[in-house]
Amino acid sequence: MAVETSTRPDTHAASAESEMLVPAMFQNLIGYHLRAAQETSFQAFARAAGKADLKPGWYSLLTVLAERESMTPSELSRICGRDRSTLTSSLKALSHRGLIERRPNPDDQRSYSVRLTENGRRMQKQLHAIAVVYDRRLDEIAGKDKAVLIAVLGRIAATFGMPQDC
Repeated sequence: MAVETSTRPDTHAASAESEMLVPAMFQNLIGYHLRAAQETSFQAFARAAGKADLKPGWYSLLTVLAERESMTPSELSRICGRDRSTLTSSLKALSHRGLIERRPNPDDQRSYSVRLTENGRRMQKQLHAIAVVYDRRLDEIAGKDKAVLIAVLGRIAATFGMPQDC
């Protein structure tokens, strides 16, 4: 009879090992742990998607655009709580990959709107399928503390002014 072995590291051992790597001055800083969790979470999602160059936030941009016909960068910036300079570089990269297209505003030469291409819709659907599975893993990690974690993260975001949409 074959014995199934898990490819997941022992949670307690992995936690103890990562704590040893955290500089002493950061061990009790919430901001450090938020950033570290976000970075490792985004990297794991990119690996699951098979896209090492997948940038954090592209999935959310594609998803917001999938729900609307088109939007201006300013609207996307407000909904996703991202500054325009970061958003502009993301939009250029998504456009370069053929996932979105820009359309000039006929009434204002300085503004444009963006919308998903068919490739962008396919990519968003693929990423969404991965996100559903990935989010189940995050649910396992958070366990019974999920509601508390979401509430605390929501308070942090609200306090520092980020909208809850993305």
